Amino acid sequence: MSNQPEPIQIPNLGGLIRKDDLYYKGKVPYCSWAKTAQRIRVNAPNWFFALKPDSNEQIVWMAPDNTGYIMGYFYNVETGVTLPLYPYAITNYSNKSIKYDQISSTDVLKAHRRCLCACACYSFGDAFELWAGLEVEDAKKEEEPEVADNTAERTPTKINQEPEENYLLPQQINEKARDLICDDIRKSGHQKEILKDFKQHFKLQVTSVRPENITLSEHGRYLRQAIEKYNDKN
Repeated sequence: MSNQPEPIQIPNLGGLIRKDDLYYKGKVPYCSWAKTAQRIRVNAPNWFFALKPDSNEQIVWMAPDNTGYIMGYFYNVETGVTLPLYPYAITNYSNKSIKYDQISSTDVLKAHRRCLCACACYSFGDAFELWAGLEVEDAKKEEEPEVADNTAERTPTKINQEPEENYLLPQQINEKARDLICDDIRKSGHQKEILKDFKQHFKLQVTSVRPENITLSEHGRYLRQAIEKYNDKN
């Protein structure tokens, strides 16, 4: 009878993420922490994410340069198996480490969610395509009839494929998307600063920015990034 321990079964979540899971900041794709958590819940049952406290029972660790970081890991509630720790720096909106005594509860909250995603890739290979900068496979629409798409691909996706004639022309923003962005700007508490930046960036010759001045999808992307930037400052 062998005394060898049974091998640890660690889920492989590589290749599960789809384009439907993504949102963009400029041209950079991201996946929300909530969708990451749901993929783990469905495809890696019994595995949970946690933070390891330091020797003083604090979840924020102090680095040699007096900045803070957290140590995330996954453990299996059924087998008791704990996977290796994953360190994650607590950073501000400029992605710079925050001094230990300046870290807020909001900073910890954001770092926890980001560490969840990074640790899921480290431990299970989840969304490795994003971290490695690879293109994510298109989501397959099962049991749905094919519908003619009037929004043809604007850039080539196959060898020798010709691009659409006007694919470089600016695209109009969807009216509903514009209304949502305007609503988020009003709720941000930084409406004046965001619209001032927007006006200067696009060199608009207007006294004040109004919804009808937001006409292009590029405008929408810029404003969405600006909202998130100011939210990260709070």
